[in-house]
Order: sequence, then structure tokens, then C-alpha cells
Amino acid sequence: MSCILRVYGDALDVDSMLASNSIELNQIWRKGEPRSIKGKIHTNSGVQFVVSEADFEEFPVQRNDAIVFLKSNELAIKEMANFPCVQYCVLDFGVSITEGSISSVTYLTPELINLAAKSGAGIEISCYPCSEDDD
Repeated sequence: MSCILRVYGDALDVDSMLASNSIELNQIWRKGEPRSIKGKIHTNSGVQFVVSEADFEEFPVQRNDAIVFLKSNELAIKEMANFPCVQYCVLDFGVSITEGSISSVTYLTPELINLAAKSGAGIEISCYPCSEDDD
């Protein structure tokens, strides 16, 4: 998955937040529980939802999927973003940067920015280095 929505906070009660949420959940974590990294624990509680399964190099598809996701789930996202103890509601796009590239441009349309803002979500671009040989 290359675009996700993460909602989290240090003192967030994720179970209460999700009680009336209708968006399909991808991941949930709770403060104090073990992380997948051996010996580490979660320092906050949160949830994650898949927004787009397009590949890292398919940002225009991710962007379009995110627009559809935000339009379809605006009220649910807004409720989560405004839920007590939520510190971050972030739409995170994963994009690839090809080895040897000097620059990378990721265009965020006014429609995407407006929908995210109306929903109470920030936008984050996570860049991952890839070589020409990576699948």
C-alpha cells in the first residue's frame, strides 16, 4: 500500500474512536503494546486505513484514489480528526525516488488539498529510494 491515512495520539482511546467508524481498518496499535521492531513498544495509540494500493511510482493514481477516499469518507475522517486526544490525522503518500535522480516532483492538486483540509487531515509525502532494477 502506498497511500495510507494514519490517526494517532499519545493518550488516544482508539476503541472509543472506532466505535462509530465505518471505514475499513487496516491496522490498530495501542500505547505500551510491543511493536514489530523487537524490543520496542508503541509510544502512542492509533489506527491506519488503506487509501490507495497503487505502487510507489504511480503517484497520479494514488492522488486520484485519495480524492475518491476523502470524498467518500469526509465525515468519518473529520470525526476522527476531532476526536479527543487525536494529535495527528495524516494522509501519507509513499513515493519512490529513483537512484541517481537529482529531483522529484509530486504535484498536489487544489482539489486534494481542499478535501484533506475539510476532513481535518494533513498531507505527508514519504520518499523511498529505489533503483532502476527494483520491481
